[in-house]
Amino acid sequence: MIKISIPSVLLSMRPKISLIISLVFVMGLFFYLNRIDYHSNSQVLAAEECILVVETPPSFYTSAMFRTKGYDPLTKEPCECNHYNRWWSSYKSEIGLGDTIVKKKGELVFSIHKKDTTITYKFQTQY
Repeated sequence: MIKISIPSVLLSMRPKISLIISLVFVMGLFFYLNRIDYHSNSQVLAAEECILVVETPPSFYTSAMFRTKGYDPLTKEPCECNHYNRWWSSYKSEIGLGDTIVKKKGELVFSIHKKDTTITYKFQTQY
């Protein structure tokens, strides 16, 4: 009977190889499960609505979310807009007292109406 001996170097590498394979599998699973669903995200953003004349600009608030107070231009009743996504927050510095912000339900367009200018931002998914 011939006895084959496995070198000790190969035996010591066995746990390392299985650890590397396990880590690669876990990383692959992590990346697969943490994909961004751009379509669902854009549907959530499209469902939001906010139309108001700004009385308290969003830059007044220190939080990262978008928040502003004002009144509805049609009914003149007080209202407030809160938005937890970074899309609107990107434009906080451009919105001032007396500006009208418009985000209509079903659209992916955010507009800032100033006295002489309208600034329009379209939401773009990043595929």
